[in-house]
Amino acid sequence: MPISKKDRIQREHKKLDALGLRAPVKANGNPVKAAKPTTLCTICKGTFRPDLASQMVLHVNAKHDKSTFAICFPGITPP
Repeated sequence: MPISKKDRIQREHKKLDALGLRAPVKANGNPVKAAKPTTLCTICKGTFRPDLASQMVLHVNAKHDKSTFAICFPGITPP
């Protein structure tokens, strides 16, 4: 009995998954995007992306009156 195209594709996917060669996909077939790195504000625990430094500076100036960039985000150089 011939194998259907859908079953053949599922077999191929299963083999590639076992070898670790297939990119992760969601249930609807869309690829899973890699998570972007984030950093936490040490005072309010808000999450920010380090590549958007201007957003972090605005956060420090607006939310934390007596704090500095170095206190909120240690280890990251201010822009």
